[in-house]
Amino acid sequence: MQTEVMEKCDMLVENRNIIYKGFMLEDSLMQVLAAMSFVDRGEIADVKAIKRCRKILRKKHSAFSYLRGNNELFISSKMALSDDPEKYLDDITETYEKLQVGKFFGSTYRVLSALIICDAGKADESDKIIEKTEELLNGMKEAHPFLTNDEDTCLAVLLAMTEKSSKDILSELESTYLEIKNEFMLYKNSAYSLCQVLTTLDGAYKRKCEKTIALFDSFKEAGTKYGKEYELASLGLLTNVQMDVKDIVAEVIGTAEYLRNKKGFNFWYMTKQTRLMFAAMLVAESYTGDSATSEASVASSTVARVIAQQAAMFVVLVSSSAASITTSTSSN
Repeated sequence: MQTEVMEKCDMLVENRNIIYKGFMLEDSLMQVLAAMSFVDRGEIADVKAIKRCRKILRKKHSAFSYLRGNNELFISSKMALSDDPEKYLDDITETYEKLQVGKFFGSTYRVLSALIICDAGKADESDKIIEKTEELLNGMKEAHPFLTNDEDTCLAVLLAMTEKSSKDILSELESTYLEIKNEFMLYKNSAYSLCQVLTTLDGAYKRKCEKTIALFDSFKEAGTKYGKEYELASLGLLTNVQMDVKDIVAEVIGTAEYLRNKKGFNFWYMTKQTRLMFAAMLVAESYTGDSATSEASVASSTVARVIAQQAAMFVVLVSSSAASITTSTSSN
């Protein structure tokens, strides 16, 4: 393992353990997600600051707000890292309300989308970004009505913040999907998310597709199958790493194995595929920073955070639904 990757792993574990002690009742993946926010800034988690920010959040938003609930710990952590927590929250709230215009129901994914825009320092450009996001979502729905849903909003916002035109984005996205869909026939929705990630990254789409498939096959050859569900999108991040495919795979597997022996990352807390996903993110961020431009590194880091947010939220929502069904069944 590269020293930088190991240091990131250690900082992630340390921050997760600090947050776990301060917020023991929170979902384990949301604890990791909050910890990752501090790792991104190279800081140690500050539980007191998070709790102060949580009080501000609870004062400004009711228990029924989509900025609360499953999002509460994560948003409070992001607030704690900002120079002005109240203004940061106000910016998120305002951006979320803009994303909600014309929508009947609230959305966790639109909350995350508001975070993406504000974290990019583009709250002042939110109207333009949201307009382009709607263009992209409409184009995706027209091409693939059964694959496009609310979950795509986050990655659509990322695409909207690139310099590419909506027309070029939709064209590349479709070409990318046609190139790889047969590799993941039973997981078309996950494959479409993967294609969205690849489209946010620079480079020829065929090269990105070929490397993605080579990576997936190499994991399988190494005896470690990469997840085909919510984890699949993170595979696209590794295409930015300028290394031989087998060396990338060995590094990710080694990182996942290192994490497996840490509290909060073993089988009691997450699946093997989820751990491999986090390992891929850490490797991609570390190696992209060394081998590509700083702009590419920032882009990769941003996409990694978005994928982690979506994955954690997906697992939490599915777990909540399963618990509700179990409770309902047992009561009948």
